[in-house]
Amino acid sequence: MTRTRGARLRAASVSFLLGCAAVLPAASSWAGGEAGPISLRDQGFFWVGARPKPAPTGTGTVIEGQMYVGFQLAAHKRHPYPLVLVHGGGGQATDWMGTPDGRDGWLDYFLVAGFDVYFVDRPAHGRSPNNVAYGALRTAPTTQFMTDTFLAQSKQYPGGGGAETPEVIQHTASSEPGPTVSNAVLQEDLAELLDRIGPAIIVTHSAGGASGWLALAARPKLVKAVLAIEPVLGVTDILAPLITFKPALAAGEAVKTVELPAERAGLNPCRLQPQESLHTVPAFAGKPVLFVVSPQSTPMFTPNVHCSVHTLNQLGADAKLARLEDYGILGNGHFMNEEKNNGEIAKKVFIPWLSSIR
Repeated sequence: MTRTRGARLRAASVSFLLGCAAVLPAASSWAGGEAGPISLRDQGFFWVGARPKPAPTGTGTVIEGQMYVGFQLAAHKRHPYPLVLVHGGGGQATDWMGTPDGRDGWLDYFLVAGFDVYFVDRPAHGRSPNNVAYGALRTAPTTQFMTDTFLAQSKQYPGGGGAETPEVIQHTASSEPGPTVSNAVLQEDLAELLDRIGPAIIVTHSAGGASGWLALAARPKLVKAVLAIEPVLGVTDILAPLITFKPALAAGEAVKTVELPAERAGLNPCRLQPQESLHTVPAFAGKPVLFVVSPQSTPMFTPNVHCSVHTLNQLGADAKLARLEDYGILGNGHFMNEEKNNGEIAKKVFIPWLSSIR
């Protein structure tokens, strides 16, 4: 292909800048590219779960419940199953795309490793438009809330995690005040996505954790594994009406649990099913699940995630726990996707396990 003079000049400028970047000291203006070069064979987006509804005005049609799906497909695909990335809390798919201080996100590391990747904005988050039909908006989260709730104990958060630092302001700028759409709508959207793209591995973070369990329950043949990064659980209570148990739960019946002693100092006691009266989830049977927990996270996760592992195994899954400190990775908190060593976590913990799913 013959380049125009302008294209040649742009190419020369890029080459010059890259050469300069190679000799200049690291600085925020040259951030990015830590994961390595990325080549794609395709990228794009679509929505699933678009539900036409009569407009409140009585004229025309509106769309509710839709979920945005972006995708980037590696030029040199090296793994049989794509990843579906589901963000947490009030976030959006940008949580996977980079860090508040401009470094590569986990999405980049997955692409460099040869995975096809799909990333979603859960309904009423990011590019999945909110809607008055979902309910009144909550108060927007504050930077102080982010610092106090998630960053206070982290030793790895860029900029130190103070409420008025540029990094925390950048993080909070992406946060959706809600409300969230019902779990039933989310499950239907995930099922439609899997029907469209085929077998996949679900990767979740924090409040996105419910998506892994809902997808497994809806499409067990299409979910090959779940990587659950400090996820919420809720399988035996909040999500139970959307999950099929064996033996089946009667109307209004809850899964019975008892509290067991703490396994060791620093861990909370677990509430688990009595062995003599177990309910299982056939859709979870034998499914590989890796829970990942950091050493400096919130009281909700670091001392409790082992209980989620036990719960999933009682339900029939093949769940394991990866503690970052066991890999020599220290000081991380709940937003490890944004922290200074996020690439080390991806390369040492996530990618080896994801690559083992065949």
